[in-house]
Amino acid sequence: MKKLHYLFLFIMLASVTVISCDDEQLEGEFSVTGDGSEPGETDPDSDTCQIAFDVLQTAQAAFAASSESNYTQACTTYALALEATIELCGDSSGELQSILTTLGDCTTPDPCLQAELATEAALEALNNATEENEEQLCLAYSAALSAQIEACGDASGSLQATIDNLNCGGDCAAAEIATAEAQEIFNAVDPQDSDAYTAACADYSFALQEQITACGDPDGSLDAIVQELGDCNPPEDDGPVYGTIGGTFTNFDNAVVTIDGSLLSVVATDTDTGDTITFDIVLQQTGDNVMQNTLITIDGVVLTAAPGGTSPFINTITANDGTTIVGTFSGAFTNPDNEEVLTVDGVINITY
Repeated sequence: MKKLHYLFLFIMLASVTVISCDDEQLEGEFSVTGDGSEPGETDPDSDTCQIAFDVLQTAQAAFAASSESNYTQACTTYALALEATIELCGDSSGELQSILTTLGDCTTPDPCLQAELATEAALEALNNATEENEEQLCLAYSAALSAQIEACGDASGSLQATIDNLNCGGDCAAAEIATAEAQEIFNAVDPQDSDAYTAACADYSFALQEQITACGDPDGSLDAIVQELGDCNPPEDDGPVYGTIGGTFTNFDNAVVTIDGSLLSVVATDTDTGDTITFDIVLQQTGDNVMQNTLITIDGVVLTAAPGGTSPFINTITANDGTTIVGTFSGAFTNPDNEEVLTVDGVINITY
């Protein structure tokens, strides 16, 4: 009996070095009863028992969070705390002794037991939550349940059912579910069915905006999707020339090829904005860097392909047979002051 008292005292003082007035370690026989006597029957309502439970909770939390490298130490401390609590407070249900037995000799990690204890602690914290931290603690409980499923399995499905029945986020959680459902419908819609596409897109955009209102959007990712959806017009088919220009997708949906002897002059236009890309090419000529005089006009500013610099303009033409021009292009363009202002990455698929 006395051994358990020493162990309990050790746990209580594990993180504190007790020094006497003349800087020597305190020596002698200690008892947790306060008066130096051995306790009689256990008293769950005593201050000593409450201290035991406080120490037990701390040891349990450390054990639940322990890694393989410190498992034995955390497990041993937890076992000592269990023994002391049983000694001082009793264990009428046998629950504490059952856990103590499960711990064994603390040499083999038990991830399932750790996960179960972490879930128990998370539930206890949630039951004592305030209005300010209830959502956070609810999410922590949900995460603990998920970790328990991973560590222990969930043959009956009860743990997953508990997760499903949680309403941690209130309006935010409901908004996230609505967004996920709207996104699933939008992803499945046929873009060629313009009415269905527009309706699904509008619903998805609205759900995203509702989620932003309910949950916030700290990194701006939700608003970026809303902006990308725009006015929900069905996407255009790829034009004869298209690609990313300065980070923005541009579709030059109309192309005119003018023939002067063996020289072909191409003007491709984005009819929505009036922006253009123009280049010359010799009929039947294919291979690398055969495009000539390549210009892009954006918002009325003429930009010139830059063969040198940090991102040299390159192009490859794979077909140029008098009816089609097929190829790719990429690289930097400079403004009238010869400054590199944007890069492009495009595709040519012209039939004329």
